[in-house]
Amino acid sequence: MLETHRNLDLSKTDFELIEAALHTQKKILMVQSEAGGRGARKKLTDLKHLMKRLNRATASKDDQPAGFLQMVRAFFTAGNNCPHTR
Repeated sequence: MLETHRNLDLSKTDFELIEAALHTQKKILMVQSEAGGRGARKKLTDLKHLMKRLNRATASKDDQPAGFLQMVRAFFTAGNNCPHTR
């Protein structure tokens, strides 16, 4: 079965609200799964995967690791504190 992906225009506040609701749902499903609910375990697993996907999708560029060229540039331009160049 093919999944169709649609883009939504959501603000940062919208994502924070969704994330809070998902955390609440996660707590509920954890209690249900500890009580022996098989369906709750599957839903909990699916929910955890969804939360990871949302975290990756909403991560800012500052959170992403710098590329190799950016690290090299930062190394050579970091404050110009080399004693040999004075």
